[in-house]
Amino acid sequence: RVAKLRARSITVFIHQLFTRLRNNMEEYTSEQITGLVRQYIKDTLSNDERCRSLDQDTLEGKTILEASNMGSDEAESLLTSVNRWLKNNDHELMHPVTRKLLSNGQEVGYSEDSETFKALSRELLKSFKDILRVRMMRAEGDYSQPDEELIPALKSEANHNVPVAAADNTVKASGVKFSEVQAHYVAEAEQGKTWAAKTHREYIAAFELFVRIMGDLDVTTIDRRMMSTYKDTLLKLPPNMNKGAEYRDKSIKEIIAMKPEKTRSPKTVNMNTMRISSLFNYAVKNGYMSSNPAADLQIKINKRADQQREAFSPEDLDKLFNSPDYKNGTHKHPYRFWIPLIALYSGCRLEEICQLHLEDIRQEDSVWVFDINDKEGRQLKNRSSVRLVPIHPFLIKMGLLVYADSLREKEDIDRLFPELRNTQQGKYGHYPSRWFATYRQKCGVGGPGKTFHSFRHTFITQLKHKQVDSFMLQELDGHAVAGETMGRYGKRFTPEILLKEAIEKIDYEIDITNLKFLPPR
Repeated sequence: RVAKLRARSITVFIHQLFTRLRNNMEEYTSEQITGLVRQYIKDTLSNDERCRSLDQDTLEGKTILEASNMGSDEAESLLTSVNRWLKNNDHELMHPVTRKLLSNGQEVGYSEDSETFKALSRELLKSFKDILRVRMMRAEGDYSQPDEELIPALKSEANHNVPVAAADNTVKASGVKFSEVQAHYVAEAEQGKTWAAKTHREYIAAFELFVRIMGDLDVTTIDRRMMSTYKDTLLKLPPNMNKGAEYRDKSIKEIIAMKPEKTRSPKTVNMNTMRISSLFNYAVKNGYMSSNPAADLQIKINKRADQQREAFSPEDLDKLFNSPDYKNGTHKHPYRFWIPLIALYSGCRLEEICQLHLEDIRQEDSVWVFDINDKEGRQLKNRSSVRLVPIHPFLIKMGLLVYADSLREKEDIDRLFPELRNTQQGKYGHYPSRWFATYRQKCGVGGPGKTFHSFRHTFITQLKHKQVDSFMLQELDGHAVAGETMGRYGKRFTPEILLKEAIEKIDYEIDITNLKFLPPR
């Protein structure tokens, strides 16, 4: 049994390798390139919708060229740059996507000097313009026109035959169970170190729940109707099902028959289906399945304006930082004084701040920076999150460096906020998040759209209003267009440039100069 399973995997690999080698012996036709462009457009629009339904900036392992929940202002700014690159016949922005489409997951790939590579890169850049226009509309909640009406390439698809490049060259792997594909998928993710510990637990939980609901099926038998049944079942199940004593040792049918008063939210259901869909994408690429029956299965969630995260207004900031605690230095813990200020003047995420080590506050080319990294003891949202953020002069004036130095003098302290503990979820920000929610309401800053993440929105909005270069902003907030692409501008912006051209321009026009920090003895 094991030998047969391994033999199928080897057969699929060899088949794909020879397919790539044969394709590399000749250039793609215009019809094949068109097929690849349509594939990219459909995948990206689908990924964009997942980002919106999950309220995420992008998807794990993707760049904003492939998945994004960007706002209309950011999309419009990027569209201006794309127009300039097309005018200058500069298509390097799309090279990472071109490589992915032509390699089909294999190491064998096209030369960047080939006619196919150049032609596909240009066509992808032209299609990215259409994607940005769709993003601008969707960011404003406008779904009045379907994607096919907005993007001509999709509208005309029905009039074309399926190109050779998009044909199904996979090997039918009958008899391969869901659990077997899962094992390969998880092993590859672990070997590539693409999942954080929390992400690993969440994916495993989603896979186990799928098998519990649907059974350990032969993946070639899973179709769209089955996936619809799976989604409908998820919507009837209670949240945190494994933690409730009343559901213990009961089957899925028995739990549904109990008619739980509270059931899973569409956002949670979308998260589960997205994870199953990612496994099916892997199965398709590796020859276990011919298509992904979970693609575009997510529930569309149209949020009201008052449900979306908002930036803090000057009035909000005045209330937050002119409270008695900030005026009199009566914060119970140092993190309660520093974390909101660091977020306001750096745009860093809550977890990025809470897990800062003392060695992460350092000088780079004579500029003090927050070194946001994924070294031991730290977790980041994605690869683009690794960055250097210059420390705003106001934070230095308030004594942040002095506070850090005082901790360095103590034994066995290596983190900026040693009073914070890593929770079972692998996060240091659990208690700061709960504290800030209470503190915000205490200060009279309310509304469902106002959360700690609003500091990040406030920071980004401020820099946009100061007309800071969009690529500079993306480096600061850890939301790069594509790591490889930024090489076209030379190296990343230096901390000195980021400090002078961005960080020092921040001015919230509120008086918070009389804050007091009295560190506990």
